[in-house]
Amino acid sequence: MIGDSGQIPHSRRAPWTLALVVLDVLAFACMPAAALVLRFAGSVPIEHAMPYLWFTPALALWRLSCAAWCDLYNFRRRLALSDFVFNAAGASILAVAGGYLLLAIIQLYYLPETKLSRLTSVIDAIGLFAWFTLSRWVGLAILRMSGYRVRLLVLGAEDERRALADEVRAHAPAMVEVIESDRTDAYVEQLAGAIAIAQVDQIVLADAKLEQQDLCALLRAAARTHADVYLLPGVDMSIIASARVYSIAGLPLVPLRPPFLSSVYRPVKRAIDIAASAVLLLAGAPVAAIIALLIRMGSAGPVLFSQARAGQNAKPFRVHKFRTMIANAEVKTGPVLSSSGDTRITRIGRVLRKYRIDEWPQLWNVLKGDMSLVGPRPERPEFVEHFIAENPLYERRFLVQPGLTGLAQIHGRYDSDYAHKLRYDLIYINSISPLADAQILLATVRTVLTAHGAQ
Repeated sequence: MIGDSGQIPHSRRAPWTLALVVLDVLAFACMPAAALVLRFAGSVPIEHAMPYLWFTPALALWRLSCAAWCDLYNFRRRLALSDFVFNAAGASILAVAGGYLLLAIIQLYYLPETKLSRLTSVIDAIGLFAWFTLSRWVGLAILRMSGYRVRLLVLGAEDERRALADEVRAHAPAMVEVIESDRTDAYVEQLAGAIAIAQVDQIVLADAKLEQQDLCALLRAAARTHADVYLLPGVDMSIIASARVYSIAGLPLVPLRPPFLSSVYRPVKRAIDIAASAVLLLAGAPVAAIIALLIRMGSAGPVLFSQARAGQNAKPFRVHKFRTMIANAEVKTGPVLSSSGDTRITRIGRVLRKYRIDEWPQLWNVLKGDMSLVGPRPERPEFVEHFIAENPLYERRFLVQPGLTGLAQIHGRYDSDYAHKLRYDLIYINSISPLADAQILLATVRTVLTAHGAQ
C-alpha cells in the first residue's frame, strides 16, 4: 500500500519557512525596543537605548543563528507545538544572554557612557520565547490547513515493516503520512517505486541487518531525494547507539545522515577555514621560503608537488604539498601508496613528513574551498574506486570536504592502512561540531610539535 491520501499537497520543506525567517528578523529587531519601553514605562533613557540601536543588525543575526542552531525552522521533524517549546526556551536564553554579553564587553571597553539593564534582558527573553512559541503554533496551524504532509517511508521485512507502520500511524502527529511498499525486492528498488508515486521526506529502516553494500546503495539513493534516513535499532543494537537519537511516534530512531550536512555550523566552519588559512599563509610565508630553499638544495626537481585528489562529492582537484620525494618518483612504479622506509623520500622530505610540514601549501586549497582545515584526508582518484569496491562505506567520506588534518592524522600513523583511517573518518563525519574541530586542531599542534604518529 502506498500512502493513505496520495493527492494531499506536499512540499519538501514547509512552504512558509522563508517568510518565517523574515518575520523572525523583524521580531528580533523590535523585541529589544519593546522590552525597553516596558522596562521604563515608555520613557526610555537614551543611554539605555543607544547600544541596541547601534548593534541591532548584529543582534538580529545572532538571534537568527540561535534559532537555526536550536532547530526552530525544521518543520519536517517538528510537527507539534511540544516539539518546539523547549528549543524555543533554549534559543531565547542563548540569544539574549549572548547579545547581552556582547553589549557588556562593548560598553566596558568602548562605550562607557551607555548603560544596560538586566531587567530589560529578562523581559526581552520572555518576549522572544513568547514570539517563538506563538509563531510556531501559527505556522503549524497554517501547515495543517494547507494539507502539508511529511511522507515517511517504512522499509523492512514484511512483519517488521507492518508493525512499525501501524505504530507510527497510531501515535505520530496527523501531518505524518506513512508510506509502505508492498514490493519484496531490494530496498533501493522499494525506494524507487515509492518515489515514483510520491516524494519521500523520511525513511525508516525496520531491519538493522542490511548488508554493507545494500545500505550504501540505499543511502546514495536517499541522498538524491534529500530524505532523512533513520534506523530503528533492536535491543541488541541499542547498547551501541549514540545519544543522538530522534523520536517519531515515541520510537527511538538513529539518524544515518550526518547532521552536519544540514547544520548551521556548516557556513561557520567555512568562514573559519577562510580566515585561518589566510592568516596562516601570510604568517608562515618566511618559513615556507626557507623550506623551499632547503628542498632545492637537497635534490633536483620542483619545490612543490601537485597531484589530483578526490574532493567533496568525489570532485577532482589538485592538491599542493612541499615535495618530499625524488622527482618523478612514480615513473617506474606507477601510482603506489607510500610506506614506512620508502626509499624515494629525500632527507629533507623525512623531516617535513615527520612534523607534517609538507602539508603547509594545502592551506591554499583550504582558502580556495577545495578543502577544510579538518576533515578526511583527500585520496587519489586512482585508489578511490578500488577502496569503494573493497568497502562501500568508503564513499561516505565524500559527503564532506576533505581536510588538512583529521582524527586519522592525530591518532594514526602517516602510513596507516586506508581501512584503519576510514574508521576514524566515519566517526568524525557523524560527529562534526565546533568542539570536535577545536580538539582535533589542538591535537594536530601537539602532533606537529612532537612528531607523534608520523613516519
